[in-house]
Amino acid sequence: MYTIGIFRDSSQPVLDYTKELVSLGHEVTILQVGDVGSELASIDAFIIEESTMSDLSNICKNILELRTRLNKLIWVLLIENDEETKTKKKIYLQLGADGVSVYEDEFVLQFSNILKRIENKEEPNVLQMMPTTDPLLELLPENLSVLKEGKVEISLTKLEFKVFELLFDKHDKALTYEEIYQHIWGNESAEKKEYRVSNIIFHLRGKIEEDPTTPKFIKTVRTIGYKLALNPQVNNVGMKKA
Repeated sequence: MYTIGIFRDSSQPVLDYTKELVSLGHEVTILQVGDVGSELASIDAFIIEESTMSDLSNICKNILELRTRLNKLIWVLLIENDEETKTKKKIYLQLGADGVSVYEDEFVLQFSNILKRIENKEEPNVLQMMPTTDPLLELLPENLSVLKEGKVEISLTKLEFKVFELLFDKHDKALTYEEIYQHIWGNESAEKKEYRVSNIIFHLRGKIEEDPTTPKFIKTVRTIGYKLALNPQVNNVGMKKA
């Protein structure tokens, strides 16, 4: 089954769902907030538990550091459904969390179903898709949009289009956060450059990918940035710039 890393404050009581995950055959590893070392590469999915001791900034930092290093499932588990829940959910999702939910008895079932869906999801065979002459992706600059497989036109914002155009022009090459940031905002100074770039990538994946949790096109390159992945054997027909 899967190895699941749970970020938990040491003062936080152990919730019942941990035992349920183990009973389903998963291996559970308890992690400390901020522990984002290289050994986490062997973990398949992460759960970040909110606690009375953890603050918003620490959880945000944890999500961002995990997302910039690993392309794994990240879920934030809230312990209370209070007035701030809606705001916190939006922030965590924008930073790259795949899901945010308040702890309930159904959580293990919900989380397990997502893991099964990822496990059973077949990787698309790009070569099998090539009998058609329609490109996989086509940029439509005049519309600020992307035409996917010659069928679906996806509208983008100006910033989203600018980022995707850069990835498109440099397809299959990893671009650093700094390169993407400079292309969009130039020399404008900012403390959270990686966050601003990751936020746009998050929205792009939501529009272009069939399943943003297992992206087919916009890949995370660990510790570097992102790349637009296209099969090198079919690049001539797999992409088109109008």
